[in-house]
Amino acid sequence: MKNYSFLCLLCFLPISLFSQVNARIGAQETLIYPISVHKQDLSEELQPLQTLFAAKSIVGMGEATHGTREFFEIKNGVFQWLVNTCGYRVFGIEATYGGCCYINDFVQSGKGNIDSVMVHLDFWTWQTEEVRDLILWMKDYNAQAEHVEKLSFYGFDMQNFYAPVQYVNDFAKKHCPAQFDTLRAISFPVLGKTELQIYQLLQKKENHFQDTLQHTYRLLKDWLLRNKTQLETTLPAGRYQMLWLCTDNLGQAVKSLSVHNQSRFRDSCMAYNVLQIQKFENKKMFVWAHNGHINLAYPDDKSVLMGPLMGGHLKKNLGDAYYAIGFVFNQGSFQAIQGPKSIGSAIFKYLFARKKLYRGLRECTVPEQDKNTFTRALSATGYPAYFVDVARSGNPVFSTPLKTYDVGAIFMNYKRCSEPIHAKRQFDGLVYLDQTSRARPVRLKK
Repeated sequence: MKNYSFLCLLCFLPISLFSQVNARIGAQETLIYPISVHKQDLSEELQPLQTLFAAKSIVGMGEATHGTREFFEIKNGVFQWLVNTCGYRVFGIEATYGGCCYINDFVQSGKGNIDSVMVHLDFWTWQTEEVRDLILWMKDYNAQAEHVEKLSFYGFDMQNFYAPVQYVNDFAKKHCPAQFDTLRAISFPVLGKTELQIYQLLQKKENHFQDTLQHTYRLLKDWLLRNKTQLETTLPAGRYQMLWLCTDNLGQAVKSLSVHNQSRFRDSCMAYNVLQIQKFENKKMFVWAHNGHINLAYPDDKSVLMGPLMGGHLKKNLGDAYYAIGFVFNQGSFQAIQGPKSIGSAIFKYLFARKKLYRGLRECTVPEQDKNTFTRALSATGYPAYFVDVARSGNPVFSTPLKTYDVGAIFMNYKRCSEPIHAKRQFDGLVYLDQTSRARPVRLKK
């Protein structure tokens, strides 16, 4: 009878008592928060962390690959929880600003169809069921009358020359018909070509197409300045600023063609864009990108030579108001562009069979391996998925340079995708997953 009474009592205790446990990582007991990989279950599991995240202005969540379903599902669930419990209203993703303006229009107006806007996510990484579900959830949230503060969807990347010009033109054609003819003429050198043709021209330096892009950018800025008063008077509040940021995005893409370190310039631009978006919206923001962008620094001293990463810029500007969460995994599958499986094969194919250098988007799988000393330590807890607040942990595992899987858009083989990690230096928090599966690509009907 006593055991029965005790079990009944357990049923009525708050779930938060069971959603944090002490587990051994390395030689030390560490507070972790076991979580589910199903986004619908996260709302209860995350409740003990509400005070932590409610105090932040921007939360960045990374990913150790660009194609893992569980990473995407957890980020989806965390964003929904942040919206419902912590007042977050702005979503940003590692995608072109101009392309994501179409998605923002869709989630805020409810007009159009999901396929027609997702084609503007110009990279295969985000054309998945998981991202589609998130966009539709945002649209449905905004459609509910009781939600007075609407959600916004932004891209903060800057690698596309076509999308910013296209969006400004499409917007002006619909909302500013009197000024559209001038704008169309300004934009024709870009919009009169396909994106592929633009990139082909940029490969041929003698064509000086970079100068054409720079000239188009300047004319677009001039057009916005000349029409500023009329546009701010006739357009909905904030729309002029969005168009201005869109043309800024083009300017960043053009400038990237002439900088010495394009990778670090890209990170600085993405950080600038995130800060401008958050300042413009004046609301809490969720940022979705790869670990390599949201993290605070390199695992070693490269930051001194290479310059800050996006997360480093955000931390410098916001201090503790920015919280960076990385993802690590022990084994499993994901989608990526399959590259050559060895350096020798890469050299041979580059020299003699360049068209076969990459084999397209594939499901890739990596096993558990001993050289990944960081995830080996985290796997010893026995929990399949959990969050740990690295910033507040004194565990020496997080302050020691170790190794873990780290995959970008291209995958060679599992032996060549283990990279250094210094968790305490790079992240404020971490999500660990023991097993992963491939994100689910969608076929879009234009």
